Amino acid sequence: MIYGMYLSTMGALVQSQRHATISNNLANTNTNGYKPDWSIFKEVPVENAFHPERMYEWDKILMNTGGGVWNDTTHTNLKAGPLEFTGNTFDVALQDEPNSNMFSFFMVRPEAGGETFFTRDGHFVPDSAGILRTMAGDLVLSPTGEPINVVAPRNSAITVREDGAIYANNEDGNILLGQIGVMRTADYDLMVKTGENRFIADGAQMENFQAYVQGGYLEKSATHAIEEMTSMIEASRIYETNMRFLTIQDEQLGNAVRRIAQRTS
Repeated sequence: MIYGMYLSTMGALVQSQRHATISNNLANTNTNGYKPDWSIFKEVPVENAFHPERMYEWDKILMNTGGGVWNDTTHTNLKAGPLEFTGNTFDVALQDEPNSNMFSFFMVRPEAGGETFFTRDGHFVPDSAGILRTMAGDLVLSPTGEPINVVAPRNSAITVREDGAIYANNEDGNILLGQIGVMRTADYDLMVKTGENRFIADGAQMENFQAYVQGGYLEKSATHAIEEMTSMIEASRIYETNMRFLTIQDEQLGNAVRRIAQRTS
């Protein structure tokens, strides 16, 4: 009976964590370049698996004890979100190479000399000095890891090409202002969220890949609202079921204790 309470509690906690993950995905439905998370569950090994030396001992309790389930980790799904045309000069989006398991990112840095982060949010703006930054104020980096100055001559039309190169076009021709750095990796499981819609490469091998940059577009959130709402309803119902089981078992345990106390009094 007590063991059943443990299993119900574990099940409720797992669904609570799942519910929190889904809620965060839904909260970022309108966040540019956001990648949704999945809660990954795993089976808790049965008691015999914890004690291999007793694996073949005949013990009714051990042989009939299940392990339940627990939240193992949270996995980020790096699938591409839909592209939206904005027409803004410094809005850029990444399209991953077709039929490839490689995922591309922009490089950003909070301060000069600080740690390099990666993002899919390409909503960039120049500051008062003409340095290209994210909306959070991070520096947008070139392929060599340097800030990008986009100050252009007057009456210039600025365009961003597929390789990330930024050109100022006027009657005198095309002037290269800089290039937005793009890195890609196949080690998507090693890309870890750090907040502010950024990732770190936690052991992931990154390589330069100056291609598939779409100027004038933004990648929207990859969260599928309907699927997430369906999953949230499912998680809530399973949580409620576990809590009902927990209440029933608690009442049964209380009744058993009272009956034993009555018989021994």
